[in-house]
Amino acid sequence: MGSLFSELKRRNVVRVAIAYAVIGWLIIEVIDTIAPRLGMPDWVPTFFIIAVLVGLPIVLLFSWAYEVTPEGVMKTEEVDADTSITHSTGRKLDRVIIAALVLVVIFLVYDRMAPAPPAPDVTAEAPVPAVESAEVSLAVLPFVNMSSEAEQEYFSDGITEELLNTLAKVPGLLVAARTSVFSYKGQNKDVREIGRELGVTNIVEGSVRKAGDDLRITAQLIRVSDGFHLWSETYDRRLENIFAIQEEIAFAIAEALKAPLGLEAGGLVTSRTRNMAAYDLYLKGLGELKQRGPGLADAVVNLRQALELDPDFGPAWAALAITYQVLPTYVVEFEGRRPERPKFNVLAEEAATRAVTLDPGVALAHQAMGSVHRLNHRWIEAEDEYLMALAIDPQSGSVLEDYNEFLDAVGHWDKSIEYGLLAARLEPFRPVFQMAPAYSHLTANNLAEAEANADRVIALDPTFTNAYLLKAEIRVLAGEYEAALALVKACPDCVMPTRHLWTAALSHIIAGGGPPENFNAGDGYNWPGLIYALVGRDGLFEVMKVSAYNGFTNAGLTQYGYSFMDEIRTDPRYKALIVELDLPAYWRQRGWPSYCWPRGEDDFECGATR
Repeated sequence: MGSLFSELKRRNVVRVAIAYAVIGWLIIEVIDTIAPRLGMPDWVPTFFIIAVLVGLPIVLLFSWAYEVTPEGVMKTEEVDADTSITHSTGRKLDRVIIAALVLVVIFLVYDRMAPAPPAPDVTAEAPVPAVESAEVSLAVLPFVNMSSEAEQEYFSDGITEELLNTLAKVPGLLVAARTSVFSYKGQNKDVREIGRELGVTNIVEGSVRKAGDDLRITAQLIRVSDGFHLWSETYDRRLENIFAIQEEIAFAIAEALKAPLGLEAGGLVTSRTRNMAAYDLYLKGLGELKQRGPGLADAVVNLRQALELDPDFGPAWAALAITYQVLPTYVVEFEGRRPERPKFNVLAEEAATRAVTLDPGVALAHQAMGSVHRLNHRWIEAEDEYLMALAIDPQSGSVLEDYNEFLDAVGHWDKSIEYGLLAARLEPFRPVFQMAPAYSHLTANNLAEAEANADRVIALDPTFTNAYLLKAEIRVLAGEYEAALALVKACPDCVMPTRHLWTAALSHIIAGGGPPENFNAGDGYNWPGLIYALVGRDGLFEVMKVSAYNGFTNAGLTQYGYSFMDEIRTDPRYKALIVELDLPAYWRQRGWPSYCWPRGEDDFECGATR
């Protein structure tokens, strides 16, 4: 053994091994550092690691079998011991090792002391903020539909969302919101880029194959920083075991991330039903609800059918309640007629009551009930339900957006802006949530901020009607009626029931004909600037009165901070409407807005914003 080691030293194999290890390590570290900054694929650092490892035995064999001589490279056996220059070559290798070690020290010092590179400016590509990174955070990318039928796409999407909701219940784990991750559906982007855009440290991806009642679900957990797989698994099950699979995946991911679950098995998944056909219809309806638009009519049909199959399916009742609440805003015709909001409010209350009774642990159920209370001016009960929903699911953009609207309605502008921005941050790619801070800024009379938010929404979705209407409202407040009409007409593909009202109203205002003879306060006017310009103070009060019982926010447009509202709020009719809406009772318990204040224990006064 001693003679072998001596021969290894004589042939400089040991020095070559040391030099190779130092230089190889240096190359790997440099590549690992610069690869993300140069936008290299995830496999590049891995390739260099493998190349260095594979090259080591080759280099060692070469240094044993061959020797460098003044005449060139020759086989060691052919070199006379008296003419060998291995000692000279060894000294050269020593200098190479020393130089490489110096470079290693320089690299380590630079890596520790150099300032972090500035965050890339992505505002031009992503006009909305991303979810902020947390110590343990992840995004569940849309699972790929591997089924033979393309129409099964909703099922793979539904499984993704259910898994996302399950993981969102894990304490200490920040999960990117559904719409944020679904914007990457069908894209073949690098996980590092996705992680940077979403602000998460881990990515979950997978696929779903459904053939009849047979399922195959694959899932894998990937670390964003280096693209390495932390965990992966394949599940072959029957459809009736879908909830067990969701929990298995959630527990496995939490274990891989060392995240404490704080829950027992069986306590993570709440969307339970024994009827898988009902569950299938529920996923269809839920997908249509998320998309808004005319598809809400199909959502009602699918959710009703799901409940016919399983009348005790709480999450389906909750989804139906929310669908009833938003349908009149987006659907022009339903079951042969224009949907009447009071009728749908009643249906929403019935569905929400069933949802809360059947499954009080579902955030969507409390969100639906909160909106029902808001529609009926039960402000304290509404806020309690919203807060309960947020306690169950604090990362629900849907709940945050509804609570934001509630805060607008009761005049708590600063808080409404805060929750609107939070909803927008959690749902950076969904226009309805990006509009939340825009509405709040408009309500608070922060017109520049409101328009900037609306512009971002239009960049995100050029057919989002209310973004154009909000910008038109700002033009109306400035007296620029023709510019407002141009904005309303700027989106020929926009479809919403109130758009034609805007076109008719602005045309009438520009013509200077005074209040139109066919003006109907119940037509759905919900923009006080337009109403005031069209029919003046008396007409505005008429609309405020009607919208208090027929509008969606149901505060009768009393909460706006426009400059002309300062005078409106001194009118006795305004105070009478506030009392009728029972807002003072809420304000005495939860805080007064900046435009109303108490006068003793039984009276109050409203006026200019303080």
